[in-house]
Amino acid sequence: MIRALILFIFFLIVFTAAVFFAMRAPGYASFTYGATTYELPLVEFIIGLFILFTFFYILLRLFALIFNAPKRIQSAMDRRRQNKALGNTRQGLTKFTQGDWMQSEKLLLSGADHSSSTMVNYIWAARAAHMRGDFAERDAHLAEAKKGSPNDSSALDVLRAELLLDQGMPEQALASLSKHEDAIRSNPKIASLFANAYEQLGDWGKLAEIIPVLKNSKNVDQSTYSQIEKRAIKGLLSDSKNASNVDEIGTKYKESISVDNELTLDYVSTLRQQGKHELAESTISNALAKNWSSRLVREYGLIDIKDPSQALTKAEHWVEQHTNDENLYLTLGRICNKAQLWGKAKAYFESSLTRKPLAETYAELAALHEQLDEMDDAHRCAKKGLKLATRSV
Repeated sequence: MIRALILFIFFLIVFTAAVFFAMRAPGYASFTYGATTYELPLVEFIIGLFILFTFFYILLRLFALIFNAPKRIQSAMDRRRQNKALGNTRQGLTKFTQGDWMQSEKLLLSGADHSSSTMVNYIWAARAAHMRGDFAERDAHLAEAKKGSPNDSSALDVLRAELLLDQGMPEQALASLSKHEDAIRSNPKIASLFANAYEQLGDWGKLAEIIPVLKNSKNVDQSTYSQIEKRAIKGLLSDSKNASNVDEIGTKYKESISVDNELTLDYVSTLRQQGKHELAESTISNALAKNWSSRLVREYGLIDIKDPSQALTKAEHWVEQHTNDENLYLTLGRICNKAQLWGKAKAYFESSLTRKPLAETYAELAALHEQLDEMDDAHRCAKKGLKLATRSV
C-alpha cells in the first residue's frame, strides 16, 4: 500500500512537471498513420497520456486482483485456521496445567492439523491421555507425532519410555530405549530412565553395571550419578543373599557407604542379619565419628557385641555430646542388659523414655522387669508400649 502511494506521488510529480514545461513552451504532438496526420496540443497529449496510463494501470491491477483472488482467499482461510489452531493449543496447554486432561487433549488435537508445531500438540495430547489413564490413545498420539516428524523419533522414543515407566511397565520402557543404550554416558535423562527401569525390575546387577559408565561421563552431573549409585547400592544390599555378596558390596562401594548414613544403616543391618557383628560394630563406630546418626546408634544396640563393657564405655562417651538422643539411651540400656548390669540398664531405658517415649523402649523395659520378677512394672510398661505401637499404626 505504501509502495503504491509513493509510486502514485512520483508519477503525479512527473506529470505536473511535464504539464508545466509544456505550458511554458506550447507545441503540438503529431501522429501520422498512412496518409492521415493527427495533431494535438502538447499539453492535451500529456494529460491524455497520463489518463491512459492510469486507466491501464488500474485495469492491470484489477485483473491481477481477480486472478489472485482464490489464492488470497485460501491464504486468509489458512491464516484463520492457524490462528484458531494456535488459540486451541494455548487453551489446551492451559487446561493441562489445570488438570482437565480430557478437555486439554480435545483442544490440542483440534489444533494439531493446522498448527505450526504439530508434534508439540500430539506430545501434549499424549501426556493428557496418559494422565487420564487411556494408554492406547496415548500411544496413538505418539505414533501420529512420529509420523509427522520422523526426524524426531529418538526424542519420542525417550518420551514413550518415560511414560511407560510412570505406568509401571519397565520391560516395555527398556524396549523403547533399546536403540539409545549408547547415550547413557552422554545423556543424563536417558541414564536416569535406564536406572529407573532397572530399579522397577529389581535388576540391581544391571543398574550397578551402568554406574562406572556414569562415573566416567563428563555429561552426567554428580547429583544424578550419586542418586543412581545410591539406589543401586540399596538394591544390592536388599538383594544380598549370602555373606560373600555383602562383603563384595562393602568393598566395592566402601567410600560411598561411609559418607552416607542411610547406606551405612542398610549395610550394617545386612551385616548384622548375616552374623558379621564385628564388622558391623566397627562400621558404625567409624560412621558416627564422622557424622552423628540417631538411627545408626540404635542399630549399634542391636549388634551382638563380644565385649559389652568396652562398648558401654564408648557409648557413654557419646552421651557427653548427645545428651538428648533417646536412641542413644535405648542403646546404652541394651548394652547394659548384655553386660548384666540390670540397674544401669533400667536407668538408661527410663532416661530414654523421659526424652521420647518409644514402643520398643517400653518393650525392653517390660522384659527387664519381667526378668527381675517385677511383674506389675512389667505389665505397666508392656501396656504403655502396646498403646504407643497401636497409635502409630
